[in-house]
Amino acid sequence: MTDDFKVLKQILELETKSINELTKLWESFYDHKPMSHSKTYMVSKIAYKIQELAYGGLSVETRKRLDDQSLSINGKIVKKKYKPLIGSKIVKEYHDKTYEILVVEGGFSFKGEVFKSLSAIANKITGTKWNGLKFFGIKQA
Repeated sequence: MTDDFKVLKQILELETKSINELTKLWESFYDHKPMSHSKTYMVSKIAYKIQELAYGGLSVETRKRLDDQSLSINGKIVKKKYKPLIGSKIVKEYHDKTYEILVVEGGFSFKGEVFKSLSAIANKITGTKWNGLKFFGIKQA
C-alpha cells in the first residue's frame, strides 16, 4: 500500500467514527480541547493534522502570512489589524473625484507616495481625521 493510499484511508475512516472516538483521536493530535464537538469540524481538523504529519506542514512563508493576518489566543482565532492583500486596488469617489490606492509591501501607495495607513490617506484627501477603513468603505461605520 502506498503512503498516499494509507493517508487517504485514515482520512476516510474518520467519517465512520463516533464523536467520542474523534475526541480521543483529537487529544492524541492536539494539546487543547476542540472548539466544537461538531463531527464536520473535528473530522476536517483531524484530517488536516494527518496530512500535515504525512506530508509536512505549512511553509515558513505561508505561516508568516497567516501570522500577519491573525493570531490564536487559547485556541480562538483573533483578527489583527485588517489589511487587504498586496496588489489590491482600493477606489474611492469623493467630491466628484476618483482616488485610487494600491496596497503595497509596507502600506498603501497613493499618488506615488507610500503611507502606513489608509487613515493617513483619508486625512490627505479630506483634510480631516478619518478612520481609513470607514472612509474607503472597507469597514461599515
